[in-house]
Amino acid sequence: IADALIAKYGLREVYGRPKLTDARKALARHTDITTGRDSLIRIQVDDRDPKRAAGLANAYVDELHGRNSRLALTSASQRRAFFEQQLAQEKNALADAEVALKKEQQGSGLVLPQGQAEALIRSVAQLRAEIAGREVQLQAMRAYAAPDNPQLQMLLRQIEALRGELARLERGAPDGMAVPARNWPEAGLAYVRRLRDVKYHEVLFEILAKQYEAARIDEARLAPVVQVIDAAVVPDKRSWPPRTLFTLGAGLLAALGTGAWVLARRPR
Repeated sequence: IADALIAKYGLREVYGRPKLTDARKALARHTDITTGRDSLIRIQVDDRDPKRAAGLANAYVDELHGRNSRLALTSASQRRAFFEQQLAQEKNALADAEVALKKEQQGSGLVLPQGQAEALIRSVAQLRAEIAGREVQLQAMRAYAAPDNPQLQMLLRQIEALRGELARLERGAPDGMAVPARNWPEAGLAYVRRLRDVKYHEVLFEILAKQYEAARIDEARLAPVVQVIDAAVVPDKRSWPPRTLFTLGAGLLAALGTGAWVLARRPR
């Protein structure tokens, strides 16, 4: 922040310090930043130019806002950025799956399958989406959690359980309900696969959207917030030198000098 202020206001020339390190020290000597139990931060800048003094005080806050907005300071920010990217990719994948299903419908003339076949499609799509969603969550968690983290281990067990259930469904024997896929007509099988992809991407998109929204709310809740209570204004009175004190000092020195002169002129 100090470097940004030095460059913006040309403080090397103002303070007569060609080196950046010396300019920082000079700015620090002219700046007083204090905090108290009331959670307020008070910034005071002394300068020969009153406008520059006010501008520097306000620039400290502006630069702090800018730095906070550019830096990922919390794990919530990292999760939000990760899920935002995954959500954008899944949105494109869903659009591609819908286009592929439409082409399959136009080519085969099939309508939505009914009964057990549709139930199997929905179950498989739901499980695949759940697995993919948890795998995305696992990737995000590994960015900040240790391998022995209890939540990470629990998530791994959930993924394994879902994969086992998916394997049973895809073999065509989910509790005796589904029709094995190998018995479907070839045209119907192609259509069902397209429909399953669409259902899968729909569910996964919904899961990612919820995770992204939760990460975004966490980021907003945890992000450091600085509110300006009283902005700096151009001062209308010098803070230095104190004129009253200097006037009294000058008067006292003049009186002492006059007395000394009178005493020196007295005949002995």
